[in-house]
Amino acid sequence: MFRNVAPLLRPKSIALVGASDSSRGGWAQEIYANLEYSGFPAKLYLVNPKRRELWGRPVYPNFAAIPEAVDLALTIIPTPAVVDTLAEAAASGLKCALIYAAQFGEGGDAEGRKRAQALLTLSDKHGLRISGPNCMGSLALREKLLLYPAKRVRGLQPGSVGVVFQSGGTFQFWLQQAALRGLDFSYAVSSGNELDLDLADYINFLIEDEHTKTIVCLVEGVRRPQAFMAAAEKALAARKPILLVKVGRSERGKAATMSHTGAIASDDQVFDAVCRKYGIVRCPSLDDLLETSLAFSQGRLPKGDRIAMACYSGGAKGLVLDYASDEGAEMAPFTPETRARLPGMIDAGLAGENPLDVGPTVGVQAAKFAEICKVVCADQTVDLVTVQGLMPINPADPYDPEPLRSVLHSTDKPILAFGRIAQNASEVSRKYQNETGVPFIHGLPETVRALQGLVRYAATLRRGVSTIAEPHGRAENLKGAAFDALLAAHGLTLPASASAKTPDEAAAQAARIGFPVAVKIVSPEASHKTEVGGVALGLADAVAVRAAALAMTERLAGHAPGARVEGFLVQEMVAGVEMILGVREDPQFGPFMLAGLGGVMVEAMKDVAIRLLPIDEDTARDMLRSLRGAALLGEFRGRPARDTDAVVRAMVGLSGLFLDHRPWLSDIEINPLIVLARNEGARAVDVRVVPRLP
Repeated sequence: MFRNVAPLLRPKSIALVGASDSSRGGWAQEIYANLEYSGFPAKLYLVNPKRRELWGRPVYPNFAAIPEAVDLALTIIPTPAVVDTLAEAAASGLKCALIYAAQFGEGGDAEGRKRAQALLTLSDKHGLRISGPNCMGSLALREKLLLYPAKRVRGLQPGSVGVVFQSGGTFQFWLQQAALRGLDFSYAVSSGNELDLDLADYINFLIEDEHTKTIVCLVEGVRRPQAFMAAAEKALAARKPILLVKVGRSERGKAATMSHTGAIASDDQVFDAVCRKYGIVRCPSLDDLLETSLAFSQGRLPKGDRIAMACYSGGAKGLVLDYASDEGAEMAPFTPETRARLPGMIDAGLAGENPLDVGPTVGVQAAKFAEICKVVCADQTVDLVTVQGLMPINPADPYDPEPLRSVLHSTDKPILAFGRIAQNASEVSRKYQNETGVPFIHGLPETVRALQGLVRYAATLRRGVSTIAEPHGRAENLKGAAFDALLAAHGLTLPASASAKTPDEAAAQAARIGFPVAVKIVSPEASHKTEVGGVALGLADAVAVRAAALAMTERLAGHAPGARVEGFLVQEMVAGVEMILGVREDPQFGPFMLAGLGGVMVEAMKDVAIRLLPIDEDTARDMLRSLRGAALLGEFRGRPARDTDAVVRAMVGLSGLFLDHRPWLSDIEINPLIVLARNEGARAVDVRVVPRLP
């Protein structure tokens, strides 16, 4: 499943193809200068048929002339020459090629697609691994391998963060700023079009690397979804968090991604469900990616989700509460002992509650503020802590790491420092941060999101990943009364109902069920019944039922002339909160469930939660809590709370039913699922089943 990345990042020999000191040899000169600067210890061969010597080294006309098979070729040559050059190289035993050039199919270029296919043929025939095309190289810091065409990467230091960006230009600037802020790197790859080696391969390599502790990605598209999910599950098992920014959340973003790398853009909500399942921490911006990476660099994870904050600014306290509400963050309540102890340690008149405002007078007394922070850290309701602080920037700034360092050493809980807005950073501030052992996060919303990243990742570690069992259902259970019984066996209760062939029979069945009733037309041309006027609700007597059935027959004929009416479904009338539950197969990432406010509201409000299957009770409740309209399931405007337990049973049951019968089902949609008052259950009023095409 995973291809070998070692020849790219740990080569024992390199060929620099296109080596030149002319004005057109800029990238080749930059990379050669970087290798010389870093003291790259392996063999380096220069290849150019027009030169015999360059930079004091012999130059080889082709790969056949090189005295050994080469691990890695850096192809810094025009696009039209790449395929033929690599064909000769592969025949000479080349293991991997790094292709900087573009025009290999991105943006839908037909000629480029032909070149790409020719490279894939070479790869299949010779086992040649390919990085790129349309990339800007890679970095292996411990191996002193700087294959990026710019001097600015020379200042990066070996560390524990592995980086994979599908955007080469963004790559260098993010690395620079992240390094200034205190991050160091094991490997960094600009992966480009990922014609061969892809995101899953690079992540797998970083998981297996002993020095890499955190994996950071900028993702435009996922080429091999199953391999990506396998790598994500492997990373979770290895306790190596994956943090990423995903490009292409909007339709225009998807189009831009396609034109840039030709990447396949997934449904963003389904991709988000993948991240939730495997503990991938998804960041909304490159700034958040940096701040959250710093938060994880401390190496501590919380045992729960309750956050405490100590600051010396009332404005910061209020803003943090706002951002915590936005992110669903849980603020620790503090024990009575802590609440009793703190007022005597802070400015008079301030309450000892979380978030804790110690006041500006105490805030500038570093030793005293540190002692207060230790009290907060020791509180049993607290799982992770953030404290306000300023990093020194200039050599003349106050510099004493001991107070904050003592807070860190007083506990095993994660400790983050924060600044209210972005600050300048320098070597002085980086040194101070390293000596305290506490990451300094810039910006209040970024701080809250970084804390939540730690919380959610730790929660996924505790929960683990649920696997999908092999299906074992039978196709004959998917029709008529047998399917109704199957729904009931999976916690999906249908309203009392009866089928009728004619309007008169519908009236008779309604009288048997008891009024009021709902009537729905049954026709292959009316899968979305409300759109063709095929639903009538709250019918109070037989006359109304008969008239409604006749009217909807006429409306369907006007909407779809020649439509076949198979009959009518008469159901008991139930009232409550309308929800939608749906399960289907995503073509990239597999089966998932959608749950949200139902009826026509699902289209108007789009208030839905999506998770990959299987769905267990905890996941179902998490989905319901995440809805903007979740309050409708509780006591609301004098109405009793809804039967949330029944919804959870329905969600778990629908997940199991779909997985058992995947070979025969394309999707199931229940809209609406009407949720009655607590302990009264829920009714699957309209169940739409789409069989899988043969």
